[in-house]
Amino acid sequence: MVPQNNNSEDVEKKMQLMKENCIFCKIISGEFDAKKIFEDDKCIAILDIHPATKGHLLLLPKEHYMMMPLVPDDVLGHLGIISKYLTDLLSETFQCSEVTTMIANGAAAGQQSQHFLMHVIPRYEGDSVDLTLRGTASYSQEELEQLAQSLHEKLVS
Repeated sequence: MVPQNNNSEDVEKKMQLMKENCIFCKIISGEFDAKKIFEDDKCIAILDIHPATKGHLLLLPKEHYMMMPLVPDDVLGHLGIISKYLTDLLSETFQCSEVTTMIANGAAAGQQSQHFLMHVIPRYEGDSVDLTLRGTASYSQEELEQLAQSLHEKLVS
């Protein structure tokens, strides 16, 4: 087995290759067409070509970040503000009952692209979209207390 050398130059080359092959980076650069709804210096919102419902938007940072932990705080905050405005836009435009804002962070969470994005999905009474989170895990009050304590200690340390 050949050991992998993951020096910063190799990582940078891999990231550049991912960016060059990213469909969303190509949309952002104008190489590929998309139905743009909003654009500023930090982000772009486009219609999803495989929408969950009518008006389903994708909100993307213009820079290529693979996952939310890699997105700088100022960019992530900006995306949050823009998603709020897009939620209002969808509600007013489509008179939808609610809007789901969703981030799938990693393959196990349902992330399908290597470009971080937020889904902004208009919801309609009786639509067939099921985003309910029903796990099978069950924890005692003692286990929940231990989990909360462990998380809190890591957060404040």
